[in-house]
Order: sequence, then structure tokens, then C-alpha cells
Amino acid sequence: MRVALYGHGHMGRLHARHLAGHDVVVVDPALGLHGAVGDLDAAIIATPTSTHAAVALPLLERGVPCLVEKPLAATLEDARALGAFPHLMVGHIERFNPAYGVLAGVDARFVLAERVGRFTPRGTDVDVILDLMIHDLDLFLHLTGEDIAEVRANGVAVATGGYDLAQARVETPSGRVGTFTASRLARQPARKLRVFAEGEYWSVDLRERQAARVRFLDGELREERVDVPEQDALGAEIAAFLAAARGDARYPVTGTDGVRALELAWRIRDAIRG
Repeated sequence: MRVALYGHGHMGRLHARHLAGHDVVVVDPALGLHGAVGDLDAAIIATPTSTHAAVALPLLERGVPCLVEKPLAATLEDARALGAFPHLMVGHIERFNPAYGVLAGVDARFVLAERVGRFTPRGTDVDVILDLMIHDLDLFLHLTGEDIAEVRANGVAVATGGYDLAQARVETPSGRVGTFTASRLARQPARKLRVFAEGEYWSVDLRERQAARVRFLDGELREERVDVPEQDALGAEIAAFLAAARGDARYPVTGTDGVRALELAWRIRDAIRG
């Protein structure tokens, strides 16, 4: 397959490592090389969020299947324009995390999500809601399969011009609740989910790829470690995208999914602003 890789920063280099064996054209969009790449079977857009729409839209209009890194776009208008194309796919990598995979089929009633990291200039073209929290917003929407009825949130800017720490509580029409903490000011990174269902809860460490199931049995809480299969999440994501681009399989994170996650992120930002 002939694949264009737009962007060669941190994420672009990670993508490039998994594209061995394919005819890969690395493109710097700043040089205006859209017309120089020729015929393509697929394209991966790993450029700054503010450039996603400008890079991806001409390719999608040509019929090229595109994998766009999360968040899908810097504005809802751009995201919805991209999401109108059925051959758009979104790089919400945690969907491919094997630790998240153990939650398949769990009837999530209450989700606690914590995602914090050390400060780095990378990714600060967007606030912490679009940079970090959006991962867990997508997972909550995927787990519950519902719309959001209510949003409450707070946030603060410390190191950048946008929110660097944010907390949010969302509720679906049926009463499913998600609470989210995201910070890029932590001393120790963490990516954790606790998912509560009737009679049990699941503790998932997305960073360490560990999971446990906790149930109340014989008058006490009992924890059972759950085997997490070995799987490189980015490798699995790229393999799924290329299979979908060939028409061999359906990619699990659609443009609609990317738009829904961004719409929820925007509602959280609006709630913070009051």
C-alpha cells in the first residue's frame, strides 16, 4: 500500500515505525505538498490539531481513506466537516489498549477516569480537555452507548493559555455517570479507569496494562486479577486502519465517534466558562 504520513513530530515518528513494509511518503504540510504525493491508498494525519482539517479535507474529497489523530479537529465546525466522510477514521488509541479490551460487555453504570501527566510543551496547542481528557470521554461514550444529558465541570490555567487541569461530571439520560480528571501538571503520570456495574467493579490501569475485577462475595470484597493480552495499541490501530482502507474490515472508531467526543469536550469547556 502507498501511504502518506503527514507530520513527522513525536506522533508521526511513532506511526512511521509501524509502517515498515509499506510504501510510505512522509509529508510536511507546511511545504504545501498535497499535489506531490500522487496516487494514495491511505493517509495518516499526525500533524498539530489546528491543521487537521486543512490537511485531511482535500484527501477525503479525493476519496483517500484517512486516519486522523485525536482530537479530530480544533473546532466543531471542522470536525463535522471531516466527519461527513465515511472513509474518515479517528486515532483514539485507547480503544486499542488491551487493558480497555477487558471491559467489553461490561454494563457500566459509573465510571471514574483519571488521566494525568507531567508538563511538556507537546500538545499545548490545545487545552488539557482536548489533549488528555478526550481519550476518556470517548471511552465513556463507547462504554455506555448513550448521549449526555448533563455536564458539570471546572478547570484552571496554570502553565499555558488554556486549561491545564480540569474535572468534569457527566450524566446520561438513563443515569449513567462519568467523572473525569485530567491534568498535565502532575509529578507522576497515570491513566486509570474504575468502572462500576451491578455487583462488581473493574479497576483498569491503561498505562501499566493491568486490570482487576472486584466483587462482593461472602461478606467481603474479593479482587481477581484479569489477564491482559500483549498488544501494541498503536500497531493494532494502524493495522485496523490499513485493513479498513483495503476494504477488508471495519475500523472501530468512526468520524461520528470523533465528532461526538469533541462535542462532549466542548460542552465541558462551556460548562467551565459558565
